[in-house]
Amino acid sequence: MLQINTVLMPVDGSQFSKEAVRYGAQLVSAHKPKVYLLHVTEPVHMTLGGANAEQVRQANEAKSMAMLETYKEILAPSGLDVTLLTRSGRPDYVILNVEEELACDLIVIGSRGLSVLESMVMGSVVTRVLEGAGCPVLVTRNVRSQ
Repeated sequence: MLQINTVLMPVDGSQFSKEAVRYGAQLVSAHKPKVYLLHVTEPVHMTLGGANAEQVRQANEAKSMAMLETYKEILAPSGLDVTLLTRSGRPDYVILNVEEELACDLIVIGSRGLSVLESMVMGSVVTRVLEGAGCPVLVTRNVRSQ
């Protein structure tokens, strides 16, 4: 029997990630896993130092946590145990590091995020997560309305 005890759901505020969270919750709710909602913020640039850097970092974290709360509300009807995580860095690296750190059984991620330009320039975060993950990755695309 497939054990799904820990699920990582990276989100970015896009409609794609909202659909992924809804769909993933429906698929795994019978297993009652621990769900980690993760939002990755841009790192504070090194040229911004001292108190200014700390203020920017705190503002980024507050904005990230506020967004994660909206995703937590989406999951509320499922009754799942949800933890909110915010980290800064390159999204694919952060997602893979958190997946390893938490020993996740599944990653649920939307097929596209907010930045189409980033996908063209840097390659797809989803592709890099698929290639590097140590657990199954569910990529949702064109999820139909329930």
